[in-house]
Amino acid sequence: MADWIFQDNARDHDLDARIAASPERWWGTPRYRDRIAVGDRVWMQVTGPHHPGIYYVATIVSKAYEHPVQPGEPAYARWRTDIRVDYRIQPPLLRSELLDDATLGSFRPFHGFQGSNVPVPPDIAVALSARAAPRLVTLPPAG
Repeated sequence: MADWIFQDNARDHDLDARIAASPERWWGTPRYRDRIAVGDRVWMQVTGPHHPGIYYVATIVSKAYEHPVQPGEPAYARWRTDIRVDYRIQPPLLRSELLDDATLGSFRPFHGFQGSNVPVPPDIAVALSARAAPRLVTLPPAG
């Protein structure tokens, strides 16, 4: 099992509302799509000026696949991976907390990055898991 950061920009849409509507969704995965595997864990990072951090934990439920981009969709939506959002992190792991941690603070994507998905090294995944464990709130299944 591998770990991934999937990035969401809060300025583009309301992630909480989208997940409340359905915890099962596709995510644009233009990078590393050949390495993403069913069962991998996803740390969903919200970026932007207001309270950036890790808010959700999801599971990859499909291999990456190509999908025709519809009018109005961004180009990165061509490559998609289906995920199931399993947990909300409450309270979220905010960027300030991540950067204050000796291990997590060394991981460049927590400083802000441009992109949609990035692999998480094993030592960072272990540290994230330990910090998030007492904050995980199970989400109800879809339907």
